[in-house]
Amino acid sequence: MKKGIVIGLILAVLGYVLSIASEATQDSAVITSYVTGGFELIFYLISIPLIYHTGKKIRKESKKEGNPGLRLVSWIMYGVAIPHALLFFNWGLIAAGNNRIPNGQIPVNSVIFFIAAMLMVADAWNSYKQHL
Repeated sequence: MKKGIVIGLILAVLGYVLSIASEATQDSAVITSYVTGGFELIFYLISIPLIYHTGKKIRKESKKEGNPGLRLVSWIMYGVAIPHALLFFNWGLIAAGNNRIPNGQIPVNSVIFFIAAMLMVADAWNSYKQHL
């Protein structure tokens, strides 16, 4: 059961690393920036629901409630970060043809995703610890 938490955590860390790579390659290899940003988004889109699902299984088995507040805040942050990340792939339409995303926007969005993942990890891990 812990596997889902660990895999989700690894995907979140990889997503954050890819956000740094995406930000760093904006001025040199734009396609690389888009590809790394795309994988970053995919990793986050997988990690948070995976961690939630693992925590849900643990809570179901242990008949514990976990921490609904952590889950709620995590889902809100996740819901805010997704459309923000999707804007980056259409930035040229938003900024009248200028495809360069303003400095720091990619890592800031990644931090929102990462915090959402860590809140979900905290809830799932606490549920796991209560289950033991």
